[in-house]
Amino acid sequence: MFLQTRWFRQKGFIFTKETFFKTPIKIINMAETPTNENVVPEKKKKKKRLLGFPSVMWAQLSPLNESDYFKEEYGEDDYSLLLRATDDRRSAIVYVKNGTIKVEQIKNKPEELKPAKKSTNGGITADTETFLKFGMGTVKPIPAILSGKLKIRGVFKVLRFKKYFGILRRMKQEKKAALEAQKQP
Repeated sequence: MFLQTRWFRQKGFIFTKETFFKTPIKIINMAETPTNENVVPEKKKKKKRLLGFPSVMWAQLSPLNESDYFKEEYGEDDYSLLLRATDDRRSAIVYVKNGTIKVEQIKNKPEELKPAKKSTNGGITADTETFLKFGMGTVKPIPAILSGKLKIRGVFKVLRFKKYFGILRRMKQEKKAALEAQKQP
């Protein structure tokens, strides 16, 4: 009995005589347990919710994943971009592959940005407002770059990425026209 209580204390269990004998013991009959059933349940991976700037980018770009035109025209694209918002605590890495877009978030800290810069094919650094204006085509890139509001790495990939916002604008116009056509008898 002394060895058993010593073992329980080492494992972090604290038992007195009363609690030791009152604890129910569960007996498992191995013959009743099916052999093809997984004994250990698998844990489901939780999807991390995108927060801040990456969630804004995902909200902007996610309709492209359902677009047949995007999959046909840009299905062969295979690159990644680091989108860094200077006024947010998070940055976004956008992966474009086989006609789909995937957005991941990383912290906007140098120890996480340096490896991300090396692993991506291009990048855009700006504040959130300038970035969205750049994507929608309302800000001129050359004056923004010269003034320091916009920094671009991997120009050809960024120009290709900017075309996606044009597709989004066209999709929005088509959707609006379809709604107006439904309203008219």
